[in-house]
Amino acid sequence: MSKTLKRSIFFLLVILLPLFYSSIATAEETPLALGDYFLSLGNYDAAITEYKRLLFFHPDDARVSEVYYNMGFAYRAQGLWQDAIAEMRTAVHHATEKEKKSEYQLALAVTLIANQNYDLARLELIKVMMRAPSAPLYRRTLFLQAVAYLYQFRWEEARKAMQNATADERLDALFASAINTRQKSVKVAKILSAILPGAGQAYAGSRLDGLNALVLNGALGFIAVDTALDGHYVDAALWATTILFRYYQGNLYHAGKAVEEFNEEGSRHAAENILERLQEIAQQP
Repeated sequence: MSKTLKRSIFFLLVILLPLFYSSIATAEETPLALGDYFLSLGNYDAAITEYKRLLFFHPDDARVSEVYYNMGFAYRAQGLWQDAIAEMRTAVHHATEKEKKSEYQLALAVTLIANQNYDLARLELIKVMMRAPSAPLYRRTLFLQAVAYLYQFRWEEARKAMQNATADERLDALFASAINTRQKSVKVAKILSAILPGAGQAYAGSRLDGLNALVLNGALGFIAVDTALDGHYVDAALWATTILFRYYQGNLYHAGKAVEEFNEEGSRHAAENILERLQEIAQQP
């Protein structure tokens, strides 16, 4: 090999090797960068594809926990709750920094609350508290604990959680109002409807449903009695024990449901007022 050719090859190596290693680094960065780009655009399927590509080619990458978290966020944005929960749990598992692990667990708790898994959400929040998080994370954890309790209408537990986070008098007054919210009795509603069909629904505030139950059961009862007075005792008995009994039982069931809905609506309204105040407090500097 001539000296000129050797010098040419050496020159090419000097020029091309840095470019080669640069291309390798770029190849590693591209899936994460593309994934983040697609995520910012709301193109969640494309983002997930890029993240999975990075995980496939670089399973031991230091950014693995971040990738799993971003995938969980993308799934959550699409309403794919189980996938989101699974990916966020994996992100927590791979996170090595204490604060980062706590942040991912708080995001996981939010996802669990959104999916109505309140007990599991509180379990994740307990894990965060056991890690002795920083003051901002501690406060966020208390807020989320209160939210999880609120969605279950467990006023006292929510109030206790928030007392450790803030001494807001307006919030305390809202909790007191929620605790003292008037609850109606399912048993009383059923007794009233047993005595007079529709009375239980009226007691629960559903006057139109109560009137409908009264008219329907009254009409069926009249038909049964009138049939018996005409001497058609077998027909009257069949009518009373099948159709009339069915609607009478339905009247009792709906009286109980009306009270449950009344109580839930009152609790939901109280919870919404508290959540609005919590949001205002969270936005304060």
